[in-house]
Amino acid sequence: MYEIIATQGKRTDKATIHTLNVMGNKIRGDMSQEESSKEPQNSELSSVEAEDILSYIDGIPLPPAIKKSLWKSLGRLITGLVDVPVAYLEAKVQKIKSEADGLSLVTSEAAKSASKEFGVDRELVNRSVNFFGAKLLREQINRESIMEQATEDLKNDPPKEDSKEEIDEDWLEMFSRIAETKSSKDVQLFLSKILAGEIRKPGSFGAKTIQTLSTLDQRTAQQFMKFCNVSFELPQLGNSMTCVISEPFGNPASNGLQTLGLSYDVLTQLQDAGLVKHDFTSYRTLPPLMFSMPHVIGTTKLSFKPTALTPRETVRIKVLNFTSVGLELSQVLHKSSNPVYVEKYSTWIKDKFKLE
Repeated sequence: MYEIIATQGKRTDKATIHTLNVMGNKIRGDMSQEESSKEPQNSELSSVEAEDILSYIDGIPLPPAIKKSLWKSLGRLITGLVDVPVAYLEAKVQKIKSEADGLSLVTSEAAKSASKEFGVDRELVNRSVNFFGAKLLREQINRESIMEQATEDLKNDPPKEDSKEEIDEDWLEMFSRIAETKSSKDVQLFLSKILAGEIRKPGSFGAKTIQTLSTLDQRTAQQFMKFCNVSFELPQLGNSMTCVISEPFGNPASNGLQTLGLSYDVLTQLQDAGLVKHDFTSYRTLPPLMFSMPHVIGTTKLSFKPTALTPRETVRIKVLNFTSVGLELSQVLHKSSNPVYVEKYSTWIKDKFKLE
């Protein structure tokens, strides 16, 4: 059992510590009252756990409320403690030992006792413990991977202003339950960006967005990234104008965007995932002069100069719209640009609106 567990994941050593402790507590809880009463009860972090959690935030300058939100997130996702006192953890910085504390390992004697207690075959108990341990380990690895990426995001882009409130406990609980089930690297990236954003500004991401991620698989995540890479944004107006302008390529329902990896089937999958609105005939009424303002396609910044022939009246332009959940997720992606789309879009702008 231990050989199997000890070879999984890049954060295996830390995850194994937490997992084996939890497993030990679970099995000891099922043993007789006399035996379980001998176990010391200690809700504090061990020096190993404190060193582990503090390693995540080394070198991140954070304002007070955001710092507390990060502590809460670390406590919930890494140690399982609901609220880790800031003063306690900061004191631990000076007190952490160089040696690891002894671990409460799940021994064969524990399995033997459990087998006797429940009156079942010992091999069945061993398989159950092995299954339970592997599951806990996978969940711990997933949570720690997401937490590590979120803290790295905060380290690379530390917030300049403090938030007005701390991260919500119920939001964290829901996030943690979903995070532990996601092994897909793409989905983990989404989750880490959302967690970092919520720590910076609690209330940025609704429950519906987190619930949507609970059903998002790696393939759909990759398809959504393709959709976002051809999205139109006007930074001056926030996300109110964010959409995909489909008109240069023809009708999306007739595979007009297929050359971009966004066939009709792909688009319907994004609709079913709750990321794109269920309407292939949407349009926006826009003034052509708007395209003379700096705007972004994917990550490509563009602006066009009006000419004497540029129409002054508004025109209807066919688009595909994000859902509110899709808009929230689109803001946390590391986007890129699709050169095929950018080239055709630019040609379409120049021809249709006589812009340079």
